[in-house]
Amino acid sequence: MKKRVAALLIASVIMSMASGCSKKTSKNTHTGKLGSEDPVVITLDVPTVKRDNGKQAVFELSATSGTQMTEEELNRAYSDFIFGLMKSCAEESDGGNVLISADSILFALDMTAAGADGDTLTQMMNTMVPGVGNDQAFRYGVDRMNSLKNDSLQIANSVWINEARSENVYEDYLQYVKQNFDAGVSVLPFGPNAVDQINDWVAQKTKNRISKLVDDLDGSSLMVLVNAIAFDGTWKTGYEDYQVYEDAFTNGNGERTTVTFLSSTESLYLSNDEATGFIKEYDDGKYAFMTILPNDASIDINEFMADMTSDEYWEFWNSKDSSMEVQTKMPQFKSEYEVHLPMALQKMGMTDAFDERKANFSNLCKTDAYISDVIHKTYIEVDREGTKAAAATAVLITESCVAEPEPYHTVYCDRPYAYAIVDMDTGLPVFLGTVESV
Repeated sequence: MKKRVAALLIASVIMSMASGCSKKTSKNTHTGKLGSEDPVVITLDVPTVKRDNGKQAVFELSATSGTQMTEEELNRAYSDFIFGLMKSCAEESDGGNVLISADSILFALDMTAAGADGDTLTQMMNTMVPGVGNDQAFRYGVDRMNSLKNDSLQIANSVWINEARSENVYEDYLQYVKQNFDAGVSVLPFGPNAVDQINDWVAQKTKNRISKLVDDLDGSSLMVLVNAIAFDGTWKTGYEDYQVYEDAFTNGNGERTTVTFLSSTESLYLSNDEATGFIKEYDDGKYAFMTILPNDASIDINEFMADMTSDEYWEFWNSKDSSMEVQTKMPQFKSEYEVHLPMALQKMGMTDAFDERKANFSNLCKTDAYISDVIHKTYIEVDREGTKAAAATAVLITESCVAEPEPYHTVYCDRPYAYAIVDMDTGLPVFLGTVESV
């Protein structure tokens, strides 16, 4: 069966800065030029700049400093971030489908936080991985990114620097994202041509799932950091012709529409007092598709997911039962979603990073800067062959100034439900969304 390609553009970080007061000084004698294909990897000749207070950059912290949490504790802490974001997005859904990739947001903000310090750094890391020390939280993001990579999920990173302002960027910051995120570095004049080249790179790395992320770049912009993931999710057991048929789906507004359903018998059933679900594996053995169908057919699915806590998610995940097979059906569907996250992140505790008077990104560049916006876009398509998924996160930084066994379960997703693409090694959802309508 031909594999279906899914692409996930995780992160774009747009740094927009005008020249301002210098805290530190550096020189740049780069000579690289951008090619027409992938960005040229360039090592900038920028001497490492010592911090005024003599401290090391935050991304050089010892891996053993402070109290270290176990992997399970880290995953539990990170899941609070996932469901905090889901709560905010679901509450603002206005009757539409919701889909987030918290990993997209984590990696984008993790790279951004590598340039932060002080309260700004602590708030950012404690929002993403609550209760964990900054150094271990940093490494959690990098380790998680590496743990997600396999033949089904490929990750690419790039850094695009405005040629006119490259002297504002610290070499040790670039070395951090190059060494830990395997990012290629390119220097080019910012303008319409740079926008086209960045978007072309995005389209190439996401198999055209996201063709345009950056709208414009002017002379005051400093850099764009992009993280792309291509996910190929082919079902371990595909759907035969007799398992694909037309039937009615009841949308959240009560309207019934005729859609294509996928029917199968699966081996993993989930249930608690609030919902039932099933897990359908992809062929790599690492990733799987999970459904969450509320027991109350009258409940709004986005309200249901807004109320779900990380503890309730883990209770549901740990209910996996393989003692009886489960008869399933779900619709083929395609969904796109966009959200601006500053308010959500501030409510979760990441406040200083968005305050131009308090934000501290002194480990990134010479000028004062703050996050002016965090934009998140996602795409998913589920059909008989597998799943295509894509996400993009932009952090904008600006300068301050078959046979039926007996007995069996049933999970028929013929009304609004939630779903996730989960990492079977950890149980953490890579994507988490709702189907309010088809």
